[in-house]
Amino acid sequence: MCTGVPSLSRISDPMETPSAMASSWNHLPFEFLFCLLLLLQSSVVSSASPSQDSKSASRNFGSEHGAAAHEVHCSRERSRAASKIIAEYLTPFLEKERYQLSENCRLHHENNLYRDQEEHKMHVDLNEWKCGYCGKRFYEEKYLDMHFDNRHYEMLNVSHVKCFADLCGALHCDAMMDFKPQKSKCNPAAAARNKHLCESLADNCFPGNQGPTAIRLHEFFLRQFCDAHTCKGGRKPFSRGRRKRRSVFYLVISILVLMLLPVLYLFIYLYQRGIRRGSQELRRISRTTQKKKPS
Repeated sequence: MCTGVPSLSRISDPMETPSAMASSWNHLPFEFLFCLLLLLQSSVVSSASPSQDSKSASRNFGSEHGAAAHEVHCSRERSRAASKIIAEYLTPFLEKERYQLSENCRLHHENNLYRDQEEHKMHVDLNEWKCGYCGKRFYEEKYLDMHFDNRHYEMLNVSHVKCFADLCGALHCDAMMDFKPQKSKCNPAAAARNKHLCESLADNCFPGNQGPTAIRLHEFFLRQFCDAHTCKGGRKPFSRGRRKRRSVFYLVISILVLMLLPVLYLFIYLYQRGIRRGSQELRRISRTTQKKKPS
């Protein structure tokens, strides 16, 4: 790199004259300092490059880590099936008993990861779905689900909420999702595992120390969901049936029918009264015409 610096072999050559050696030593400090500065500069540049590379690598890792954190490993479809089962086969019985689930119970609606998004899903028409956050419309529900994942991910409470799809083994989600029955033989280990999960839900959500209502609902939950987790035939899920909750639409229709019934009866009464009056008038006219005829 530094060609102007005399080599050590040249300086220490015994055959070199003293004047030449003195000349070489006179130029050595300046050239040596120049080369030393060049070496220091190159070392600074080389030491700075790895730090920049490490920063860029850390940024790439951060972006990749953020993208990975954006992913949620929870099936929306199976979570929806579990929520529907709870709403149709459990909640009406809880309302009848006036029993409130604790938030520690995994069946509580607040523990549904997709609860807020599902509540902002509007089924406007047969082939029309609307986003309750921004008002965008979609032809199919799956496209609205994709829109939620891409545009409204922040509405998911991923901090402590658990996945409802994890409860599908206990709640028989396959039956709700209209899956065809498998032709394979029943797996006793899987049935025992699902039954254990089902019984743990019953113990956690309806503890016996909460009074007679909790005890009755504990027994109901075992019969409704847990007894069917067996390889013995003859036991089907939801054996206690379901009670559909009366919606606001049903109540509005009932009120309108009750209001319109008196009007309908009044219309029928006036119509029949008009017919009787018309027939009487026709008979009176026919009698008068018969009297006016000459004999």
